[in-house]
Amino acid sequence: MTPQEQAAFDKLKAENERLKFEVERLNEQLKSVLRKLYGPSSEQSPTSATGQTSLFNDETGVFPQPESTGKQIKSGNLRQTKRSSSQTKITRPLPSEKTIVPLKETVCDRCGETYHIFKKQVGRKLEYRPASVYIRKIYREVGKCQHCSADETFDGDKLVNAPMPAPLITRSLASASLVAAIVADKYELALPLDRQRSRLAELGLQVSEPTICHWVIKSAEQLTKLSDYLLVKLKARDHLHGDETPIQVLREPGKKATSKSYLWELRSIDQDPQPIIYFAYAASRQGAVAEKVYDGFTGTLVCDGYSGYNQLAQSVTRSGCWAHVRRKFWEAAHGVASQCSQSRRFVTIIDRLFRLERQLSELTAEQRLIKRQQLAAPILAEFWHLIDQTTAIPKSKLGKAIAYAIHQRAALAVPLTDPQVAISNNLAERSIKHTVIGRKNWLFSTSQAGAKANAVFLSLFETAKANGLNFRQYLTYLFEKLPQLGEFPTCQQLEAYLPWHPAVQQSCTD
Repeated sequence: MTPQEQAAFDKLKAENERLKFEVERLNEQLKSVLRKLYGPSSEQSPTSATGQTSLFNDETGVFPQPESTGKQIKSGNLRQTKRSSSQTKITRPLPSEKTIVPLKETVCDRCGETYHIFKKQVGRKLEYRPASVYIRKIYREVGKCQHCSADETFDGDKLVNAPMPAPLITRSLASASLVAAIVADKYELALPLDRQRSRLAELGLQVSEPTICHWVIKSAEQLTKLSDYLLVKLKARDHLHGDETPIQVLREPGKKATSKSYLWELRSIDQDPQPIIYFAYAASRQGAVAEKVYDGFTGTLVCDGYSGYNQLAQSVTRSGCWAHVRRKFWEAAHGVASQCSQSRRFVTIIDRLFRLERQLSELTAEQRLIKRQQLAAPILAEFWHLIDQTTAIPKSKLGKAIAYAIHQRAALAVPLTDPQVAISNNLAERSIKHTVIGRKNWLFSTSQAGAKANAVFLSLFETAKANGLNFRQYLTYLFEKLPQLGEFPTCQQLEAYLPWHPAVQQSCTD
């Protein structure tokens, strides 16, 4: 073979290898799309009792099980879920009413005597009585001094008026209980305001869209001071979790209606006896926003590998999320066929790390640190050794997963030296999940004021839930009490309305 022929052959061979990698990469993308469309969304690894990953899984993961039929269930081909003894449970005393089914005939058809009637209970039914809207007429006592009024030297009548409590919304018909119900239904049940308007209309109350939006925004302004105070107390913690999620704001200055804005989440760790979850609205996801949101915080932040967190102050130590690392290798395990088994090895190692962490959950911080250094450190060493030994197809999911892990290497090692740090950011993702579900229903905020109201109420909802409060009762309590403090309440005054305060716990728990 001449040098020219050898050069041409080498060029064709290199081109063939490049095209081979490109075909595998495109096949990986196709599998990923099919899995998102038709496959299960769970990232749980199918394991046996020993924790060993099954070798007989469907490669694509698109159709993991056949459709179940009645015959299959009866024949025992599919495992049936054991039914509990009572599918419906009454968790608190409920009022009851009697319904009597009368006899059609009161005279004996044999002897003609009148039946002696007694009642026998034969069943129970749970009934539903719809909510109601009623008018509360407010009268103010006025005192008149008869003696002074009769005195000719006194000009007019001597009258004294009872002081009126400050309203939630000035010159509005909406009461604290009505607005609390509307806000709770929106943020707790993800019920958009437009649907609530239809329900209120059925109850005899016609409310326009601008009016009900005005109620929500103005009531949020009454709670802003309390929400800001929660943020101050949250930043005083030593450890936080952080995350962010996109939202849409139609009237964002300088931006298109279809562009993304963001809610930034900050929350306390799982061991915190007084949990706080806070959402901050921002027009972008830039690093400058992260710097502003976390301004004043000194400690350790558990977050993902988003580059915007790189602008945080040097006083903030970033701890990585092993759940994000696992997710990328799990996606690679359903990608290029030649790399699936290698990707599964990474997933298996990370699963061992999470199983160990569950076993350590009941230990003290000191005991957990010792066990992590004894048992978790070798698992991490095995993981990084496998990283060093693996060669991935360029731009493949496995290659991207490895690059992500290497970029986060220092942050992923923080739990080995700090027992208060969780190995994943799943806690923050669970707190932000309700926001994502609600966003699918109410879709967008019309203005920045609406987006800020969303942040305030989502913060209070998640914090109230984490502290065991009934959100609607807590809102009613705040809407009635906080306006009485004036425009500039002190921190000492706001302390009495924090979710863990004994008076709040007594008034706002079921």
